[in-house]
This record gives sequence, C-alpha cells and structure tokens, in this order.
Amino acid sequence: MRKIDITRNQFIENPMLSWFDWPVIVLTASSIIAYLSVRSWTNITVFLLLIPALVFFKKAWNGASSEKHINSILPFVVVMTLPMLAIFISQTLRQEWALKPYDGPFRILLCIPVLFYFLHIKLNFSKIVTLSAPIALFILIPVVYSHPEVLERWIGRFATPAVDPTEFGTYTLVLTAFCLFSIETQADKLSLKLLVYQIAGALAGIYLLLGSGTRGSWIAIPPLLVLWVVLNRKNLPRKTLCYLGLLTITGFAVVCLLKPYTLDRIFSGIYELSSWLNGSNTETSTGLRLTMWQITWELFKHNPLKGYGDHNFQAYLHAPWIGAFASNEATETMLYNGPHNELLANLVRSGVMGGISVVALFLVPLTIFWRNRHMEKSKFASHLGLAYVGSLILCSISSEVLTFKYTSSFYGLIIAGISAQIISAQTQTPRD
Repeated sequence: MRKIDITRNQFIENPMLSWFDWPVIVLTASSIIAYLSVRSWTNITVFLLLIPALVFFKKAWNGASSEKHINSILPFVVVMTLPMLAIFISQTLRQEWALKPYDGPFRILLCIPVLFYFLHIKLNFSKIVTLSAPIALFILIPVVYSHPEVLERWIGRFATPAVDPTEFGTYTLVLTAFCLFSIETQADKLSLKLLVYQIAGALAGIYLLLGSGTRGSWIAIPPLLVLWVVLNRKNLPRKTLCYLGLLTITGFAVVCLLKPYTLDRIFSGIYELSSWLNGSNTETSTGLRLTMWQITWELFKHNPLKGYGDHNFQAYLHAPWIGAFASNEATETMLYNGPHNELLANLVRSGVMGGISVVALFLVPLTIFWRNRHMEKSKFASHLGLAYVGSLILCSISSEVLTFKYTSSFYGLIIAGISAQIISAQTQTPRD
C-alpha cells in the first residue's frame, strides 16, 4: 500500500523551483474546493493564475516549441477560442454590439496561457483534482444547511447562495465523478487511505445529488457508471464487477426506501414526458422544457446564421408559427430562463456558429481524452477529462452548463489542467 504524498514534486514535475509553485498549487486546488460554495472564487482564480502564466509565457511557449507540443496544443486553443468567435460573428451579422455576452467565453480564452503555463511546470493536475474534489463535497454539506433561507426558497432542494438546484446538481455530479474516476483499480498501486477518502467523497456527492432533486443529473449517473466500468474493466475481475453491480442495485433500493421522494421525482418525470407526447398535459416541468426546445428549434430555423443574442427573439415568441404549439407560460419561461439545453441555447443566441462552438467544446476534448485513456503517464488525467466532459454532455441535455462566468472559468481551468498533463506525457525531446 502506498502513502499519500503531498510534497511539491507530487504536483509539479518541472525540477526548476519557483516561488510561484506552492501558490499555484493552492490556487488550483481552491478553484475546485470552493467552486460551488464561495461565490465568484473560481472566476478570481483564473485571473490570479493568469499572473504567473503571463510572466512565464515566453518560456512556456519556447518550451512547448522545443518539445514539439504546439500541434498537440492547437486543437485546445481553437476550441477555447470558438465561443468568442461565435459571438463576434453573430453580432457582426446582426450589426448589434454588446460586451456582456463575451463575459463567459472570455474566461475560457484567458485559460489558454494558463494551459501553456501548466504545461511548462508539468503540473500533475489529476493529483490536485483527486485530493480536492472530496473536500469540495464535504464542505458543501454544512454550506447547504447553513443557509435555511435558500432551502426554503427552493422548497427543500439543495442549493447555495451562489448556485440554483439545477447547477448545484450538475456540478455536484461532476465533483462526484471526479472522486469515482480518480480511484486506482490496479491492486499493486492502491492506497487504502486514499481509497477510503475517495469513496467517502463519492458518498457525500451522492447525498448532495439526491438532495438537489435535479433529475437531469440523476439520469447521467448510469451512463457514467458504465463509462467507469469500461475504463477500468481490465483491472477488475468479473466477480468484482458482479459485486459492484449488486452493490449499486442495493444502494438504489436503499435510497428509494429511505428517500421515497427520489422515486416520486423519477416517476413524475416519466409521467410528464408521456403526457407531453400524447398532448394530455404540456404544462408540467418537463413539458414546458420540451416545448421550449421546440420553440428554440423553430427560432433557429427562422434565423440560422445570425442568431438573436440574449433576448432579441422576444418579438417572435407570439408569431403564429410559435403560438400554434406554445402556451403563454412556455413562451414566458423561454424568455426569462432560456431553453434549458446548452446546444439549443447557443443556436438561438449565435446561430450555427454557436452550435459549432458547443459541439467543439465537448467533442474535441472528449476525443483526445479517449485516445489517451490507456497512456500510463496520463491515464488518470484522461479518465478525469472523460468524466468531466461526459458529465457536461449528459447534463447539457436538460440544462445550460457553460452559460455563466463561473461555469466558463471552471471549464477553462479543467480543460487547461487536464490537457496540459496529457500533452506533457507526450514529450518527445527531453528538456535542458
């Protein structure tokens, strides 16, 4: 059994010491630990990490060039630039200029030099995530209960003053997936203390997920469990997989017995879907969301290139081609809350370029992480990347997962950290 080591060289593999090292490690860890509990902290960490990133940018660029990493970095640079480009193109076509829509995409763009810096110092980002994600979940439990006014506002569903139950559920799922996907399944490398720590974090995450009442996050759990098994099947005997499957089923049964509200939420979702499909009741929570998707698709077809920005589609909401199927409640909800789908939201905001940017933000990193999933030096980074992007894709079906500044900052930092570690493992020329 191995011990948990928290020395510098466990996090930064570049042998050249710098006084920035420990502050960078602490800042990066805090961006995960305080993500859902401290308002705007992840936004702040992006700007703070940008300081050493800019100071060392020339050295980082030269190092990346000498090690022939530029071609590997380029796909991530393009992906992290696309959201800004999509907004610029759509605004240009509409001849409408506003700075606010750039807030979130700008945070992603700022993480490009951070990516170069992480690559320069050879940051072991997966190690930081492994140790930070459980802490983030442990902290969230007292944070939730220390704000009874928030619980009352959301009728008992877990949230914080910084995030609503939907975003809380989405990113609690992400943190829980980080705990699960960072578990070492190779017996000779297993640390018992770390395993207990990670399992405790995952259990805390499941408790928070159930409390959030976010069905979109619940639906994402089975596919993520399947992905985890696929990634780790070579290290897990068939008997162990059977035990894990039995444990999962037992856990679900226990949850249903102790929290029947969970089962009610699941069955109500099935009822709401069927009643929308047969037209008997389209004004349920799920029904309104499906109608908003339909509205968004009609708006996109009406103006596929320019998009509408954030609210310029208001004038079309009472057009006959929307009024034919959408109620006033559906159009009002659409106006103030958006379509609750990441792809559709960007199609209506920025047209086809908005859709391209979302697809690229998900599929390009996902493809690269998948290709590197068996690479020994970056296996855990790839697994965490797959867990993160997989969670976003699944949750983005029923909510907008990259709309806010803090979600964009988190995306930029996670992608920068994971991609830098994977690229660093591909070093072709030893550094001086």
